[in-house]
Parts: sequence; C-alpha cells; structure tokens
Amino acid sequence: MLVAVLCAILGAMGFVAGRVTARRGAERRMDAAEQALAASETRLRLAMRVTGLGLWDYRAGEEHVGSNEEVARLLGYDPAGFHETRAAFVERLHPDDRAAVRACFREYLQGVRADYACEFRMRTADGGYRWFRSVGQAVERDPDGTAQRVVGTYLDIDDQVRAMRSLSELSARLIAVQEAERGRLARELHDEVGQQLTALRLNLHALSRAEEVSAAPALLRRLEDCRGILADTLAGIRDRALDLRPPMLDDMGLVPTLDWYCRRQEERAGVCIMLSAPADLERFAEQIELTAFRMVQEAVNNALRHGGAQTLEVVVKVEAAWLIVEVVDDGGGFDPRAVRYDGFGLGAMRERVTLAGGRLEVESFAGAGTRIRAGLPVRPPVRDESTDGQAAVGGGAAGE
Repeated sequence: MLVAVLCAILGAMGFVAGRVTARRGAERRMDAAEQALAASETRLRLAMRVTGLGLWDYRAGEEHVGSNEEVARLLGYDPAGFHETRAAFVERLHPDDRAAVRACFREYLQGVRADYACEFRMRTADGGYRWFRSVGQAVERDPDGTAQRVVGTYLDIDDQVRAMRSLSELSARLIAVQEAERGRLARELHDEVGQQLTALRLNLHALSRAEEVSAAPALLRRLEDCRGILADTLAGIRDRALDLRPPMLDDMGLVPTLDWYCRRQEERAGVCIMLSAPADLERFAEQIELTAFRMVQEAVNNALRHGGAQTLEVVVKVEAAWLIVEVVDDGGGFDPRAVRYDGFGLGAMRERVTLAGGRLEVESFAGAGTRIRAGLPVRPPVRDESTDGQAAVGGGAAGE
C-alpha cells in the first residue's frame, strides 16, 4: 500500500516537472522567435534606409497613414516630428499629377488594376518638387474584393527622371537638326544640282540638233544615250529630294502629302496602298504632322523591304485630343519581342512618337502581317480640378 502511494506521488511529481520543463522550453522558443523577429525588423529598417525606400501603410476609412522614418527623410523633414495623413499627402502632390494619381489608386482599390505603381511629384520641405515612384500591394480586402489595407513604398526617382529628360531633350534637338539638314539637302538637290543637270540636259539637246552631230549617226546615238542617263539621274535626284523633305507637307498639310506618298510608293513597288483619311483634316503643329508622316514613311518602307507586303492600308483620324495614324500590311510579320529598338527602324519611330508626346503600338505575328498604330496629342488635356484633395496616400484617391 505504501509503495503504491509513493509511486503515485513520484509520478505526479514527474508530471509536474515535465509540464514545467515544457513550459520553459516554450518560453525559450517564444523568446527566440521574438529575438528573430526583432532582428528581422532591424534588418528590414536597415535595408529600407540603405535602398532609400519609404514605407507607407494605407487603411480605408482612416485619416492617419502609417509611415517609416525614411518617408520623412525622403521629403526633407525631421522624422521625430513627421506624421503622415491623407490630407497632408494630397497637399504635397503636384496639382498636375493629382487627377491621374487619384484614378490610378482608386482603380487598384476597386480591383480594376491588377497592380499598383504610379510616378508623381511631391513637394518637399524646401518647397521644391521631386519625382517619386510608389508601388503598393493590398494585404486586406473585403468580401467584395475592395482593398481595405494597402502597404507600399516610395522611391525617389528625381535624378533618373531629370537624366531621362535631358536625354529626351538631346534626342529632340538631334532630330530637329536632322530634319533641318534634310531640308537643306533637299533644297540644294532641287535648286542647285537639279538646275545644273537641267541646264546640261538642254545643252545636250542643242548639240544633238547641230549639223555636225546630225551628220554623224554614231555621235548622235552617244548624245542620245547621255541624255537618257541624265534624265534618269535628274529623276533620281528629285526623288531623293522629295524623300528627304517633301515641300507639300509644309504647304498643303498631312493628308495631301500622304496621298502623294502612297500613290508614289504604289508605282515604285507595284503594290496596293489604300489611304483612309478625312479630306478636310485640320492642320496641326509642324512637329505632329512631320512625326506622323515619318511614321508612315518608315512603316511602309519596312513593310515593303522586309515584310514582302502586297497590300497596305494607311488610316488617319482624330479621336478626342489625339491624332491616330495606323499602317496595316499583309506581309510576313515578325516577333516584336525579338526586335532591337536601337535607334533605327522601329526604334527611331518609337523615339519620334514619344518625343512628340505620343505613344506607339506594334502588333505583329509571323505570317499574319503587321499593324503599327501611333497616337499623337493634338490638343492639351483638360485638368480635373474637382479631384484636388481627394487622393489617398501612395498616389491614390479616397474615392471608396
């Protein structure tokens, strides 16, 4: 009996000791997890500081917006006294960026956009504006799919934007110089070289009528041969001059110039080129008309030279504030992803359109032809002042 009681007591003591040991082990594991979490947070803060990333935490319905110290540093404020709110963010946004930023964030909240990424200007502590890129990810959504919490980052891209702007300005100046040189060469070929060759042609014609030449059939045939070569040379020079800069673009506008160009290419290549454009199309800025013509010129040349196209369609129309120019061909097509945009061909075309404030789309499949579409702005966009004060942090709108 005593032995049984002692065994029971010892068993209970062992059970209690085991529970104490297990609890201590759990506490040690919890302490280790907390230490690991603290170390991870420290590494995250260090990484954010090193990479210059500011962290923001948007919650639907709340005025306060969570942010780390790097957000304050990016904006030039003392982190100790910086408190981010939706109203403060809106007040810092550049007025010209507010409407676009609001729409971008609202569409992401509502699930219209698959991801959130936006570039905009914010005013810093010194009163100037700097460019930032904001990227966010929804971490909480309601049953309807509307984001209730979005966590994201700011990255200062002002230096990169200014560098790209300088490159764009340089490219624009180079294109302007190129066009000026083309115009000068076209005028020289037409006015100087063309006139001299015409004079030479007249002299040869006069020689062929001389009695001495008429009496020498061999010499007459030689002169006639020279006149033929000279006529071909003169026609070639005039064609090159027109390719360099057709004067009718300045005098008559885009549609008459494109009509002349399409008919001329039809005769040269023996293909069919259909032009669909309003006869009463208004005149646009010189850069817009020249960019549209060069885009068509490059697209048609590429289709004939590389695609083997037999039928092409050139479409010109105005949609809202945009001049739309399309070139569609039935050529061999290509893989746009495999094309090098190195400043020639499609690269030069895209650069011209971008510098004019437009956008270029290229659709092509092997054996299925190619469609190139350019949109060029012909009227200034209308600013939506009614959205001021509506944006949420991260470049969004509190339109939920």
